[in-house]
Amino acid sequence: NKITSIVGKSGSGKSTISDILIGLQDIKKGEIFFDDKKLNDLDLNFLREKISLVPQEPILFYDTIKNNLTWSKTDASENDIIDSLKLANAYDFVMKLPKKLETVVGERGTELSGGERQRIVLARAFLRNPTLLILDEATSGLDKISENKIKESILSISKNTTILIIAHKSPLIEASNYIYVLRDKKIAEEGTYNKLKENPNSAFNLINY
Repeated sequence: NKITSIVGKSGSGKSTISDILIGLQDIKKGEIFFDDKKLNDLDLNFLREKISLVPQEPILFYDTIKNNLTWSKTDASENDIIDSLKLANAYDFVMKLPKKLETVVGERGTELSGGERQRIVLARAFLRNPTLLILDEATSGLDKISENKIKESILSISKNTTILIIAHKSPLIEASNYIYVLRDKKIAEEGTYNKLKENPNSAFNLINY
């Protein structure tokens, strides 16, 4: 129930970590544990049911907004859907659409803007109430106001959810309890946001935060 960020420039190995955590890539050496259980000993389907991943490129189906949301949780109530949209700062724009939740988003969501697609994908992730929420450059297409509202939301849900933020630059990082800075596929630094920020020569600051 804490927020951890992994930051670094492109190619430093950030997204590889999320791929490993959900079993898309195997580790070549070392071990990964979820609590006291090894990743290799867990059933992948069971593990993935506990995780929500929001990638940089939002993926929506040629269907309604409602069906794109409930695809991740088929028994979601109307209130659950509304709450998730509000957490993702998506409720207002959805309610302004002529057909609201019944709006068809088009092929891969092309009837919506990039920022709108990203907020629907975030809402879908929130709707699942995951044990682990992975945000992989998940707000890169959002404006600063939306990013700050999402930051407030993840602070709220982190009381009951472990959150992993993978980012290059994002206001979400400021909400982290702890940060790891990657450089050349290794941990160059680690610490709290304030500790890393106060050192002008830190690798964290050299990534232009």
